[in-house]
Amino acid sequence: MISVRFHRAVASGLLMAACALPAAAQTRYRETDVQHGGAIAGCVRIAAVPSASAVDRVTKDEIVCGRRKPSPRLVTGKAGGVRYAVVWIEGISRGKKCPPPGTATLKQRNCEYAPHVLILNPGDELEIVNEDPILHNVHSYDLGNNLRSVFNIAQPVKNFHSHVRGTDIAGVQSMLTTCDAGHPWMNAYIVRAGSPYCAVTDADGNFRLDGVPPGTYTLRMWHEGITARNSTGGPGTPPVVEAPYTDTRQVTVQPDQEADVSFVFSLRPATASN
Repeated sequence: MISVRFHRAVASGLLMAACALPAAAQTRYRETDVQHGGAIAGCVRIAAVPSASAVDRVTKDEIVCGRRKPSPRLVTGKAGGVRYAVVWIEGISRGKKCPPPGTATLKQRNCEYAPHVLILNPGDELEIVNEDPILHNVHSYDLGNNLRSVFNIAQPVKNFHSHVRGTDIAGVQSMLTTCDAGHPWMNAYIVRAGSPYCAVTDADGNFRLDGVPPGTYTLRMWHEGITARNSTGGPGTPPVVEAPYTDTRQVTVQPDQEADVSFVFSLRPATASN
């Protein structure tokens, strides 16, 4: 996993911390009949929930978008559980069958991306839908390759659909997706899972990985950077965001048993992200 404090995507003027997510290409996954599989379940929490939620200022299309948007960079639920963290088994080479290939949909809705974190299972294709009556675009950057631009698609009108085939993003494991059409607060993460053992935490920070072959594994957690400061590029320029939060656990899965694993992280001091 590569972690960089701040990185510049020159083409869009975006300043963003980059960190590779699940590396599907590292291990070729083989589907098998799992006998007496176990499960890994747990929660991702923040040690202390900030007293005030971050808000992004809207600078364009206020009639459609509103004047302010709650930031999706930190969404918490019960007991400080954190939504939108990604948890996966690193390097697992065999296990249960993957879900049948399908189409995963990323929506531009109310000038936000939904969902904020999207997993593409092996074989899935990507569909992007504009549900707003204004121009958006969808610009994606490769988090594992210096924020290289992967695709940039205009979404000019309401109900406009774009499709991205798996072959179009071959070799790309994780992407940061933005909107360059004057909506710099809009962003989402797309993760191409290398196995079915990859999950996004729910509204209360919970996750569960089922059908895991008995054995000892490395479990990884990733959550995007949270603290942001204004860019020097002026109004309409995306903020500078700190590096992601990451952690690992060694976990042993016993036959027909559930292993409980939790992650807790603390916000860095403000000076650490400036």
